[in-house]
Amino acid sequence: MFLPDVLFIGIVLVWVFLWIHRRAAKKNHLRQLRAFLFALWGYHLVIAYVYYRYLMHQGGDSLRYWELRSLPLEQAAGWLAHWGLGTAFLQWVNYPFSQGFALGFLSGTVGYAMLSFVGFLLLAEWIADRFLPVPSARIGIAGMLLLFLPNAHFWTAGVGKEAFLWLGLILVLVGADAISHKWGYLVLGLLLSLMVRPIQGLVLCVSVFGVLPFHPALRQHRRYLVPLAAALILGIGVYRWIQGSLVYGFHLRWIGELLHWQQQYLASFGGTSSVPMSDYSLVEKLATVLFRPFIWEAAGFWTLAASLENTVLLLGMLGGGWAWFRTKGRLPVPVFYRISLVYGLLLSLLFAFTLTNLGILMRMKSIYSLLVLCFFYERIAYYWSNRTFST
Repeated sequence: MFLPDVLFIGIVLVWVFLWIHRRAAKKNHLRQLRAFLFALWGYHLVIAYVYYRYLMHQGGDSLRYWELRSLPLEQAAGWLAHWGLGTAFLQWVNYPFSQGFALGFLSGTVGYAMLSFVGFLLLAEWIADRFLPVPSARIGIAGMLLLFLPNAHFWTAGVGKEAFLWLGLILVLVGADAISHKWGYLVLGLLLSLMVRPIQGLVLCVSVFGVLPFHPALRQHRRYLVPLAAALILGIGVYRWIQGSLVYGFHLRWIGELLHWQQQYLASFGGTSSVPMSDYSLVEKLATVLFRPFIWEAAGFWTLAASLENTVLLLGMLGGGWAWFRTKGRLPVPVFYRISLVYGLLLSLLFAFTLTNLGILMRMKSIYSLLVLCFFYERIAYYWSNRTFST
């Protein structure tokens, strides 16, 4: 590791440490919450190093993003040549660091890990306001520990689109939940998501437009916002259809043909984690997206870790659904969770018809599965706490 890398990593880590400390002091966080945030930061750093070692051994897109090898050579002449959407945007961000300062991949990993940690810190603060007031302290603390589940940390801790998508989503959720004074978070999060992966950005826009008109703070404007949101959602659908039709022809058949081609393309790589999604029913597709690999499908450390987390998600959704039914939905659902659930459902449907690889599915759903689990766990927490303290 060269001197520029040592200086960069040191400056970033010191800056983040001071930022956490000052933010906790400014917001008067309890001592326990401060310790939790630092522990979460340390855990995220450890996962980032695991990710770095994994990529150095296995290879992958992250290395190509950092070394600017994902664009054709004729387009890689300078920094501005990388400007664009998707991979181009990612390489545009990386160019000054990997080329200008000649920083190594470890520096890039630390930089991206700290970027995604901002999302984890914002989420931890929001979750703490929901879980720590739970009547049963143990149940509330157990809910906070969900933030240590590794899948979201692993896929957002390295050089890649997931770090930006995670940060963008959390910014959107925090901004939408407190829209009166944090609307800037919402705008920034949407723009970030659209730049990094346009299709997921559009899905997030649809989720926001579908939920935001029913925000309690916007109730007086609802008669204008509902038709406006419907028009925007319709406009997104028309835009996406026209965009595809310019390539595949102005008809609806290209949608099915493109989905079939995508599945066949992924299936052509084979591998032990490939699944025949085209043969599954819709229920089987969604179960595969959300809960596979199952525990009995584990074949090695990585699939075992994935299957254990999927099991936690499955049990959480079953238990939370039961608790929600038992309480007849009396616990209000904040805008934060409403957008998370709509976004998770829409992406799960999209992935069910486009992806055929369990490894890719674990990476793709890492952006929203933790949020879905937190929602269902909160139903469990309040149900059992109220039941315990009322008997």
